[in-house]
Amino acid sequence: MFTMKRFNARAILFLASLSLVWGLPSNPAFSDSSKTHDAAFLAALNSITADDLYNHVAFLAKDELEGREAGMPGGQTAGEYLRAALEQYGLRPAGTNGFFQDFGDGYRNVIAVLPGSEAKLADEVIVLGAHYDHVGYGGKRNVRDTAGLVHNGADDNASGTAAVLEIAQAAASLPQPPKRTLLFIFFDAEEKGLLGSKHWTENPTRPLKQIKFMFNLDMVGRLRDQRIEVYGWRSAQGVRSLLCQANCGMNFDLEFSWRNRFDSDHAPFFRKSIPILLLHTGLHDDYHKASDDYDKINYEGMQGIARWTFEMAVSLANSEAIPAFRPKVNEDSDGKLKEILDAPGNWRDRLGIKVVSDMSTETARQQGFLRVEKVFFQTPAEAAGIQVGDRILSVNGRRIRTPEEFAAATLLCQESSLRLRLRPNFGEGPEVETEVALVGPPIRLGVQWYVDEAVPRSVMVSHVLPGSPADAAGIQPGDYIYLVNGRAIEDPNQFDRLILEAESPLRLEVEHRGRIRTVDIPSANGDQQVRQKAPSHRVTPQNWAKAYLKPQVVSAIVTAS
Repeated sequence: MFTMKRFNARAILFLASLSLVWGLPSNPAFSDSSKTHDAAFLAALNSITADDLYNHVAFLAKDELEGREAGMPGGQTAGEYLRAALEQYGLRPAGTNGFFQDFGDGYRNVIAVLPGSEAKLADEVIVLGAHYDHVGYGGKRNVRDTAGLVHNGADDNASGTAAVLEIAQAAASLPQPPKRTLLFIFFDAEEKGLLGSKHWTENPTRPLKQIKFMFNLDMVGRLRDQRIEVYGWRSAQGVRSLLCQANCGMNFDLEFSWRNRFDSDHAPFFRKSIPILLLHTGLHDDYHKASDDYDKINYEGMQGIARWTFEMAVSLANSEAIPAFRPKVNEDSDGKLKEILDAPGNWRDRLGIKVVSDMSTETARQQGFLRVEKVFFQTPAEAAGIQVGDRILSVNGRRIRTPEEFAAATLLCQESSLRLRLRPNFGEGPEVETEVALVGPPIRLGVQWYVDEAVPRSVMVSHVLPGSPADAAGIQPGDYIYLVNGRAIEDPNQFDRLILEAESPLRLEVEHRGRIRTVDIPSANGDQQVRQKAPSHRVTPQNWAKAYLKPQVVSAIVTAS
């Protein structure tokens, strides 16, 4: 069974920084000074149990309901089960016909509401939704095995239905409801083309302008290796932070996708410019097969997901403000993320040369030589006589095969100069060794970053220099950095300055796939020199000479470190 883990000091420090993003209390579950309130929240949280989830799924996915096809007797029975449960929990009906919103050919959304407790915020509504229908006996177009068999749809989506039902029960048990209103919608006819969610968004039972956020739980019953797929987190600023904040007590491995999915009930809300979040434990061999039965569900995993979602929903409902829909989410995709992470690293240069892989001969290609492609004016490389076309064999006696290895060898060097072994004239000349002065201190961290509008007060690591302190600490591309020596990143565009001015050793709060950890970067030679100089701008090869010839901007060399 899942248990709540106590927050450690490291997590509490991180949560405090996130509170400024969403206006969340540092730990929303324990924000009230009253111990009674704390106990009440924990009691509500712990009322979400694997046993209750099992009972819900076992009923909804039993053969007698014949696959819960929308409009059919089994689907009607499932709707009655939901209505009875919501009524038992003491929630108010919020449909057009009691708890029901009838539409189409005998279809019914099932809707309940928990009004907000604060008058000025009660008109702001957070939707928690899941579709409760499945494909019935199935047909050639909607099953992956034999049509005509009962397809019980235990994971799709009795699991999400049961989770939202338990969240509704937990919320209703709170002595004081959250400040904002929670609206629980169980959509019908999702398998027929998102008909239930489309109908609700076109015929809302609450004004659409009041809907501030929508959680969609679709197929959350097959948790494996703690991995959860997360979609829609880029639809409003700070959603990733909200997920990570609640995950400090759960330790899920979150697979954050930049993809916008339109194949579940969040899509009509997204198209109405409402921020959304889709949680999903992934496809499996039983998807849309008669073998998707209740005995294959991970109920302990469902318990964790439902508790996690409950904590997020309550946190959001009690926050000072909910960020608006982020229109640029429509430009996001997994392809865009790949472009950011796969782009060539723009590491600063301490020598004044640009090197590339030498592809001039078959031998060069096979052995992985580097070739000098450009020598910049009035630089140490020019002073040392290095010329375009020189083949680089080694740096300080170590064989170098890639531009990244060369960048690491120069940027990490703690000395004031280094030794290059070269073969001039495109590898045709005799081997020579030359000593070249290095400009600027060695790097302190070894990352490049992307300022992600969707995650305020943070930077996303886009590149990690091999062999750098960041590499040694296990920082990876795609990680987010939130704190530097306990200081929030108020302006991500000034992250380089924050790193430079921080005392040694550096202590970073880093998030990797939803998990927060502290990363300590030990002191290195040159740290004191680095801290005494403030960065100016990002250095590129085009402005290298200009930057390095002016003492007042020498500090720019630390940019992108």
